[in-house]
Amino acid sequence: MRIIIERERTSAEVILYALYLYFLGLSFRGTSKAIQPFGGEGSHVAVWKWVQRFNPKRLYH
Repeated sequence: MRIIIERERTSAEVILYALYLYFLGLSFRGTSKAIQPFGGEGSHVAVWKWVQRFNPKRLYH
């Protein structure tokens, strides 16, 4: 399945990095703070929405 990230304020690279950090075990707030230097939106709610949208358990079930 191909993941298409369109119409996002944050670049696809930063979103994928945030997802990587979250699935490694960082919290939503920790992930949002970690991506701020890279141009991330800085919102833990944005990270939560990305996780809900791109959750691998949801994609493959």
